[in-house]
Amino acid sequence: MVVIRAHHDADGIIAGYFTAFNPDLTEPKIELWDGKFGDTTGLKSDDWMVDMKPIQNLKGLNVIDHHSPHFDKPLYNLTFDTVPASLIAWNKFKDDIPKTEWWKVAIGLGGDGQLELIPTEVYAACPQLLAEVKTSAYKNYGKWSFGNYPVYKILSSYVNSLLRKSEYTEALNLVRYSEGPLNIIHSQKACAAKRDVAMEYENIVKTCELYNFPKLALILFNSDYKMTGYIASSLQEYLENKTVMAINRQNGTGSLRGDLAFYWRDKLQYLDYLTIGGHPGFCGVSVTGNPDNLVNDLIKLMENIDGRR
Repeated sequence: MVVIRAHHDADGIIAGYFTAFNPDLTEPKIELWDGKFGDTTGLKSDDWMVDMKPIQNLKGLNVIDHHSPHFDKPLYNLTFDTVPASLIAWNKFKDDIPKTEWWKVAIGLGGDGQLELIPTEVYAACPQLLAEVKTSAYKNYGKWSFGNYPVYKILSSYVNSLLRKSEYTEALNLVRYSEGPLNIIHSQKACAAKRDVAMEYENIVKTCELYNFPKLALILFNSDYKMTGYIASSLQEYLENKTVMAINRQNGTGSLRGDLAFYWRDKLQYLDYLTIGGHPGFCGVSVTGNPDNLVNDLIKLMENIDGRR
């Protein structure tokens, strides 16, 4: 049996789903990976890894990815581009993917914040993506007002909510068996997950630690959910559009979001307990040990930059 190991986010799950349409694969198993990013442990040479760069140079592994850098001389078979992995996989296997499934690329591209890359032929195959649906309702001075969004803009939030709660089987089944976009939006499990994630988000915002530095905001919090990317992305507009690093104290995982993500990746590479990698504007973070060490080192770094030491 061939394993397709995919990153556990909206882009990764769709990249894995599309890769499973490869006609050379017989009954492939999609595995949403919850371990160390890019770990190939347990994979065989003919298996696949999507939306992650391998940390071991496994000969014969098949890789679809948009993170950098990869090994200078990879022993694996790499299909690389700078667009999200879901679009890379769609382009690679589009002739084998039924047109009735093409709309699901909007889930992956929405998850990576690049909806502008949805191919026009996908809209032609599924006009329902352009339908506007009610997302909120409120009463003001006795009159009702409604918030509306086009379907293609909100699909990823339903799938990501399940993934943030580590409900991987439910998320994969939702993607696999939904016949159209409205099946995603009307899923009771996905809607329940969205409500849970919204409550967790509000609690994190109220209780998190926030450290402001020039051009960088550091947020530390505790959660059982995978919320770092959501927190880092959504709070930018409230933090003077600084680049934001959000770290979950519970497991040391984090996300770095913003125009200066690569700047801070390079600026902080001297810290041996901190690992940062990804693609422009969107990086994953891993902290070994107490995140307070990062607070202290950032304070020292800023003091040196300002010439106070």
